Amino acid sequence: MLSRNAKKKIGELLIERGLITPEQLKLVLAEQKKKGGYISQYLINMGVVTDVDVAMCLSEQYNFPYLSLKNYTISAEILGSIPLKWIKIYTLIPVNKTGNILSVAMADPLNEGVIQMLQQITSCEIQVFISTYSEIDDAINKYYGEKLKDLREGYLDAQDLGKIKTAIEFIQTAGYSGRERREYARVSKELDISFYYQGKEVWGKIKDISYGGVSFTSETFMPLDTNLACKVYLEKDGPPINVVVNILRVQTKEKQGKARKLYEIAGYFGFISREDRIVLVPFLQKNIT
Repeated sequence: MLSRNAKKKIGELLIERGLITPEQLKLVLAEQKKKGGYISQYLINMGVVTDVDVAMCLSEQYNFPYLSLKNYTISAEILGSIPLKWIKIYTLIPVNKTGNILSVAMADPLNEGVIQMLQQITSCEIQVFISTYSEIDDAINKYYGEKLKDLREGYLDAQDLGKIKTAIEFIQTAGYSGRERREYARVSKELDISFYYQGKEVWGKIKDISYGGVSFTSETFMPLDTNLACKVYLEKDGPPINVVVNILRVQTKEKQGKARKLYEIAGYFGFISREDRIVLVPFLQKNIT
């Protein structure tokens, strides 16, 4: 496994490359101190740097080689080495195999849990390359095409949908009228949820869950529009379902007796596979009153 010891912070690397100024970094650091999140996210949103600029700097920072997927051809045999569900959930794609070493391009190469999972399901050593989210997403759509539609195919028929759909909206943000607004009934039940963020595994407690999304509390702040690959534990001793949650609402929750803040976070399922919907639907039907 390649060394991940960061010699310099990404802001310093971007300044050295002449991509940002010290003044711009100071502005972003002040914003990060108030809201949390990645420095790179703020700089990309400002239009100061591109996701490729950031990927190149992360490559230098953590000693992961950068791989541009735009001019790279992947064989069908290699594409089938990792189940599509995990490819989509964790924004990664297999690119090559030499002996027992499988090369994988990842947008988040610090997610140790995912690398360990890939080793288990492929029985291979994983060589990590870094690519941008947009490059990997484009490659997934290019190579998997129709298979993605099958993976997202809903499990519900009209009768089932009627049992768990109500006029109650999942996202109850005042004045919100975006396309992610949900109309599914919520199950209010404390469940465990875990996800990796900034290279660390984070645990939270679910407040309620629906066919369309979830809300939970966490001591870790989440910027809006973050895509989180999460494990949701519907049963205490059972295996989790895996979902990608797109964060739409974050608010501070009062936490008595402790210094650290607690955040209430809500989002919709940007991705959930058919097999995980098959597990989620009976749980919702059983618990909706």
